[in-house]
Amino acid sequence: MAKDGYAWWKERIAFMCELFDGVRIDHFRAFEAYFSIPAEEKTARNGKWIKGPGMDLIKALKSVCGDKLLIAEDLGDITPEVIKLVKDSGFPGMKIVQFGFLGDENSPHLPHNYEENAVAYTGTHDNNTLLGYIWELDPQTRRRFFDYCGFEGDDWDKSRDAILKTLLASRARLVVFPLQDLLFYGKDTRINVPGKAEDNWSYRVTAEQVASIDKKKLAYYNKLFGRI
Repeated sequence: MAKDGYAWWKERIAFMCELFDGVRIDHFRAFEAYFSIPAEEKTARNGKWIKGPGMDLIKALKSVCGDKLLIAEDLGDITPEVIKLVKDSGFPGMKIVQFGFLGDENSPHLPHNYEENAVAYTGTHDNNTLLGYIWELDPQTRRRFFDYCGFEGDDWDKSRDAILKTLLASRARLVVFPLQDLLFYGKDTRINVPGKAEDNWSYRVTAEQVASIDKKKLAYYNKLFGRI
């Protein structure tokens, strides 16, 4: 692909940027290094890490995307080299509030640690819904989560607004809420469970459900935190 100046990548990204306001590059860490497994192998044990294209490919993508947003999905087991590449690329990385309460008080996924050049999410397609996540937390972590977001009540079903406001008040330049989290639906509306082969990617929503979202409240929150 490097031999023709990453023409395939450039054509794909240019087309995606015609369709959408922003494009997320999944598994961005492979731009720095990727795990290569021979096709004849039955397991990944005999694979090896190979250096990725790095800034050469990133520059090619930038040449066709104009001012459209490109997001680096930099989640998972990330090395210092990947962190540096994300920074050098100028692309915003991803912050998932559900990952912020796994035990590390210095987690980059805690909203007070977000840098400005980031996209913050309550969860992605691979996470439980926000309500499902709350229900499955152990009591101590759930209380810490609520305290962090300033929610003092015991009715978990009323915690959503405090959580949304916490992300909107962060420094992250962009905040993304999955539709299920705006509706505050449970894990039965989860999009995907990684490693589970069946019953994924089948969630639907009705026009009536979308219409039930309090748009005036969301607009007020965005204005309150300087996002309009």
